[in-house]
Amino acid sequence: MEKNLPRNFLQTDVEKTIKNTVLACMRDSAPDGDLLDCLRLLVQQEGRAACTIILEVLMHRNFCQEEAAHYWQDIVAHHRMMSVALGRVVGLSVAVCDYFSLQEKGVRVAKLIDVHKFEAMYMERQFDSLTGLYNKQTMESALSQEFSRAERHQRRLSILFLDLDSFKKINDSHGHLAGDKMMQHVGRILVENKRAVDIAARFGGDEFVLVLPDTDKGEALGLAERIRKEISRETMVVEKREVCLTVSGGIATYPDDARNCEDVFRCADKALYRAKHLGKNIVLAHGQKICRCKRLKSMIPGPLAEMIPDAFSSALSPSGAISCLATQEKNPEIFAQAQ
Repeated sequence: MEKNLPRNFLQTDVEKTIKNTVLACMRDSAPDGDLLDCLRLLVQQEGRAACTIILEVLMHRNFCQEEAAHYWQDIVAHHRMMSVALGRVVGLSVAVCDYFSLQEKGVRVAKLIDVHKFEAMYMERQFDSLTGLYNKQTMESALSQEFSRAERHQRRLSILFLDLDSFKKINDSHGHLAGDKMMQHVGRILVENKRAVDIAARFGGDEFVLVLPDTDKGEALGLAERIRKEISRETMVVEKREVCLTVSGGIATYPDDARNCEDVFRCADKALYRAKHLGKNIVLAHGQKICRCKRLKSMIPGPLAEMIPDAFSSALSPSGAISCLATQEKNPEIFAQAQ
């Protein structure tokens, strides 16, 4: 009975496994040499069958195994030649398209593709054009992968949700070019402060997200506070006018706050909303209480805010209370401004 089954049914499990591996390589590797090395290793392990699946995924065309293996060998050589000629490592998809556009074998209608245009289209699909960070779609895909990994290995995963304070007012007062400059400024600070494994994205509008693998709530709060301070510390000059910028943030951690990806993200969003409600220019973790010192600090612009201790804990400690009172005695005008 098995001999009457169609070929695609008989081989579906093997092909599915190889195809999933190819897609995983494309998803997890850089689009240049990293991806090529990953696929070459797969070909070594799986042989000609992998060549067929790789070309099917990259080109949406079907080749027999012998033909696919021949093309794959040529493509690897063509990729190397293009990289040498251009003086930079080109994307594998670019090399595939360029190879087949120059060959008559096996392809009846070849399409000439501008290399730079192709790479620009790839960048547009994955990255935000203004800040250079990942876009929302790419971030959501990466978050799903990181969450699955955290679940599988029973590790913590934190999400930091950031939102620029009074950004509409800045746009209205200084113009959209100033707003764009602010966004790029924040994007740069995120990139400079994050680890290589962290995922920074512009979520939309003036909202940013950091996905922090293997990071507990305390570590996430430390990073977030460092970013918040750096953003508020730097005054930007736009058309000879000084512009101050602050951000508010919300943090949630798996599995402390929620057990699934959507709920963790929702908790981070709620923490951000609460930070906005409490006066802006602060970062809160989900479920965290805030002492009066921290709230007062968020309401005071400029260097005066740094004179107030954070005392950022679930309850105001005795030492924090003493420090806060000392600050009040020495600088009563600060507390008068915050009333």
